[in-house]
Amino acid sequence: MKTNMSTDQSSYKELKEQFVSGHQGSSAVEITLIYLGIVCCVLLHEACNFKPRNQWYHMIIDFLVLVFPGLLSVTILSESKIVVIVFLLCVAAFLFITNTSKESKTYYQSTVPFLRQTFNKRLDFVSNFRAYALICTSICILAVDFKVFPRRFCKSETFGTGLMDTGVGLFIVGNGIVSPESRNSVRSTNLKSSILSSFPLIVLGLGRVLSTKGVNYQEHVTEYGVHWNFFFTLSAVKVGSSLLLNLLGNRNLTGPGILLIVVYQLFLTKFGLTEYLDLGADGQGGRHGWFDSNREGIVSCVGYLSLYFFAVELGKHIFNKERKTVEDWVPFAGVLFVLQALLWVLMVWSEVHVQEVSRRFANFAYVVWIMALSVFELTLLLITELFSSFQSFTLSKDKEEGDDMCLLSAVNYNGILCFLLANVFTGLVNMTVETLQSSPSKSMAILIIYMGSLSFVTTILYKWKMRLKFW
Repeated sequence: MKTNMSTDQSSYKELKEQFVSGHQGSSAVEITLIYLGIVCCVLLHEACNFKPRNQWYHMIIDFLVLVFPGLLSVTILSESKIVVIVFLLCVAAFLFITNTSKESKTYYQSTVPFLRQTFNKRLDFVSNFRAYALICTSICILAVDFKVFPRRFCKSETFGTGLMDTGVGLFIVGNGIVSPESRNSVRSTNLKSSILSSFPLIVLGLGRVLSTKGVNYQEHVTEYGVHWNFFFTLSAVKVGSSLLLNLLGNRNLTGPGILLIVVYQLFLTKFGLTEYLDLGADGQGGRHGWFDSNREGIVSCVGYLSLYFFAVELGKHIFNKERKTVEDWVPFAGVLFVLQALLWVLMVWSEVHVQEVSRRFANFAYVVWIMALSVFELTLLLITELFSSFQSFTLSKDKEEGDDMCLLSAVNYNGILCFLLANVFTGLVNMTVETLQSSPSKSMAILIIYMGSLSFVTTILYKWKMRLKFW
């Protein structure tokens, strides 16, 4: 059905809501390939090993290498992801061979001293993981409104593994890995501090509700509920974790995490919680009262809380102070590889014997899937960083030089503000453009300008050291 400029706003809103609703997702394999492509972008960026003096040139290269391939992979090249991956790997290999061809003798003689070198204390692979969680989410929240974005990448209605289903889960994992709890900070059990630091997230959540209702923006009600949203989930998980840590203590959280998700899954499958979340108190999908109107968002916080606990434990192992040299980190990469393999097996088992993946419920299979995907990406990013460090060591170059304007560093430095800007830009585009009627070329032009502008502003703010931080 086509619309024109005279189309009634409410009718057009309904069309857009239908456009982003009722989807079943893609395969977990396809989603994993997309994130593999992201790692290839980082590898290519490291292989470039450039230090341009011109900051504009640096920003353009960062965008073309770190953002543009991912944007293409979820839009016009969505059917050619493997081609994109192979291309990125071939270019990275060519650059690596070119850089090391004159240093081949040094290359083979430097392996042993390299293993004894101190590993990068900044742990860029963690920062890159968190930055890309935000970049991918920023691309998708606008791209989903255009037809050039495949519908299988949309958020699944109830069950399924859509690309956009990974967003909130990866945010939770990223926050858990670098949380005070993972560093055994006293702030981790300070409930007052947690509530105060969560207050701005609640304000942002309220702002999103008011702005969405105020401009008659399309809403996917079954995503979180009528009023609930991403910001409320983040704040609820933050406060909930501090509350439980006050009761349990910040020891090993794997056990509490398992207990929490297993009990929650039992309620979903054995005590009718799935039916309630799907159909509501009246059994017909109605929404009566505040809790019932926001049942998905509120109840799913239990699953996200268990996911957060697992991420905290992962963070404790990553930030182990006893692991200092490259020689210490190589076996850890092997441990992560084995862990992600076991998690993938557990995910397949849970889908067959327990319940299919559901981001809407944040159920057992979803938590396992997000952990498997997260550990998979962290493993490859760690291997990439080890490779990059080896390249820099072999060529006797200081890797830290020239990194202070990297786009990934800028995004990671100002994550919340970057995400806010992405939401504002998305709203402006939707208010000024009939996205459903945009041609592929027009859609891509808008998305490129959108991500280019977001990248530019984020990098400039990083250069000026302007930061929005709540804790």
